[in-house]
Amino acid sequence: MKNLTILIVLIAAGYQGWSQFSVLANKPEPLYDEPYVVVYGRNSCGFTQQTLKDLKQSGIPFKYENVDDKYVADLLHSRMRNSGISTHRYNLPVVDVSNSIVIRPKTNSIIKTYEDSAH
Repeated sequence: MKNLTILIVLIAAGYQGWSQFSVLANKPEPLYDEPYVVVYGRNSCGFTQQTLKDLKQSGIPFKYENVDDKYVADLLHSRMRNSGISTHRYNLPVVDVSNSIVIRPKTNSIIKTYEDSAH
C-alpha cells in the first residue's frame, strides 16, 4: 500500500511538472517586434471602456480588439491557452502587453509593464 501511494505521488508530481513545462514550451510568440499593448474586450463592457479611456489619457499606444469578432476571440483563446490561462470563464478586458497576457489588469500595471518592456 505504501509503494502504491508513493507511485501515485510521483505520477502526480511528474504530471504537474510536465504540464508546467508544456505551457512554457508553447508560450505564444509576441504579436509585434516592439513593445505593444493589445486590449481584448467588448464595446458594451464598462471595464474595457474604462481601460481604453485610461490608456488614452496616459498616452500609451494600444490596439483594441473586439472579442465579439470570432477570429479575434479564436486568436485570443489560443494565446491564452498557450500562456496557461483558462478560457472557460474569464473577465474582460484581457490585455496583452508585449506578450504578457493578463485578465482585467489595473491600468497602472499595464503602463508599468509597457514601460519596462520599452527599456
